Amino acid sequence: MAKMKNRIATLLAATAMTVAASVTLGTTDAAAASWTFKKSSVSSDGSFSIVAYNDGSYAGVMVWNADPGCCDIPGDAFNVYDKLADGWGMEASMIIPISANRVATTRGHGAGYTSPWNTGNLAEGTEVAIQLCAVKGEAFSCSAAYTGHA
Repeated sequence: MAKMKNRIATLLAATAMTVAASVTLGTTDAAAASWTFKKSSVSSDGSFSIVAYNDGSYAGVMVWNADPGCCDIPGDAFNVYDKLADGWGMEASMIIPISANRVATTRGHGAGYTSPWNTGNLAEGTEVAIQLCAVKGEAFSCSAAYTGHA
């Protein structure tokens, strides 16, 4: 019985060390970059943007466009742009409304890439919350979920 308890204790300790090591290794890239995010003011139609900075340098942006605009820009739509060739991409997720389940990303593309508009009709005045993340493999650094409206 004592041998069994020792084996279980050893297994649990080894598992805890493995988990701790993988968490530490997974955050190495995120810790190397210093990410900050800034939200623009919300316009009267509900549109806003979130700008990402890597170590103080403009790295990318998420743009929420509440109403259709010129040049075939759709309404109730957002996209992301990645400016820096730093190995990080930009990825935005619509958090509210939860049922929307919408993401715009530059994953798999080089710097200078703008994602397509992610669009879907929302009732006028519907609150939206969108979060912008810098992503690199499994590492990520995210803004708060900022709000505007459709």
